Amino acid sequence: MVVHLPSFRSINTLFPTADFACMKMLIRYIVLFWVILASTGGLWAQEDYQWWNEKHNWDGITPWHDYLITSPAFFGPNALPVSTIKNGLIAAEAYGKLGMDVHSSVGDQTYNLYAETFLPLFSDRVGMMLSLVPLEYYQMDTTTRDLRKARGYTGEGFAVGDLNITTLIQLIEHHPKLPDVLFTMNLRTASGSKLTDARFTDGPGYSFDLSFGKDFKLKQDASWHIRPHVMFGFYVWQNQGNKYMQNDAFLYGLGFDLEYAKFILNTALGGYSGFIGNGDRPMVYRSSIRTNWESLFNMELQLQQGIRDFGYTSLRLNCITSF
Repeated sequence: MVVHLPSFRSINTLFPTADFACMKMLIRYIVLFWVILASTGGLWAQEDYQWWNEKHNWDGITPWHDYLITSPAFFGPNALPVSTIKNGLIAAEAYGKLGMDVHSSVGDQTYNLYAETFLPLFSDRVGMMLSLVPLEYYQMDTTTRDLRKARGYTGEGFAVGDLNITTLIQLIEHHPKLPDVLFTMNLRTASGSKLTDARFTDGPGYSFDLSFGKDFKLKQDASWHIRPHVMFGFYVWQNQGNKYMQNDAFLYGLGFDLEYAKFILNTALGGYSGFIGNGDRPMVYRSSIRTNWESLFNMELQLQQGIRDFGYTSLRLNCITSF
C-alpha cells in the first residue's frame, strides 16, 4: 500500500499565508507519525505466538490473558508488591524520593527506577503521596517465562509501572497516653505495561490501612528513641481471567524504628493474605538505614527478603530531598 502525504501545495489552500509555515510542517509530521504508527502496528499484529499456543495448549478460543495467574508469585516484583509498612505518623514535611532497585530471584533478574513524592494537603495532618516505577528492565529464563505464561519469547524487555495515589490522614498524634494513629487510602491505577510478560497486571487495585506507633526513650539524654509500630488493613486488586474477577486480601505489618543521632534504622515484617490461594499470600522482611541530616539531601539503603509467595531478594538505594 502506497501512502501519499499531503503536499505543501494542498496545504497552502488551507493556510495561504507564510505565517502558517510552522503549522504546515506540523501537519506533515503528524500525518507521517500516524503512517509510521499504523505500519508498526501492522508488524506487531503479525507477531507469531505459535510457540506459546503449543506450550500452553491454547484451545483457540479462550483469551490468552485468562491463562495468567494474577498473583505476586506469578508476576514481576513490582506488579503486586507488599505496601510500605507505616509507623503511625505522617511525614513532617514535603519530600521527593528517587531510587534504584535490584531484584534477584531464580529465573528473574529485574532492575528498576523508583520515584515517590509527598505533599501536605490543607494541614500537617493530611497529605498525598504519589509513587511510580517509571522504568523497569527484566530478564527471565525460559522456565520462569513458561511458569508465568508470558508471551514474550525472549523473556527480556522494558516495562513502565503503575501509578499509586495515596491519601494519608493523621487521626491521633502525640497523645500523652494513646499511640499515634494514621489512616491511609491507596489507589493503584492500571497504567503499567507488559501484561504480556506478566510484569504488571493492567488492572486497578485499592487498599485501606490503619497503623499505630509510639516513641519511647531508651536513655535519658534522648539521643536514642525506639518506635514500635503495627499496621493492618484491606487490599483488593482486579484479576485477569474469568473465574474470580478480583482478589481480596488482609493486609498486615509490624516492626520498629530505632533512631540514634543522625541515623534511623527500620526493621519490619509484613504482607497480605488473599482468599484464592494461588500464590497470593506474600510475606517479606525489610530492613533499612536512613540518614537524618539537617540538610537538603538524605540517603536510604533498604534490603527486602521474600519469605513466602515472593521469591526475590531486593536492594534499594534512595536519595531523599526535603522541600
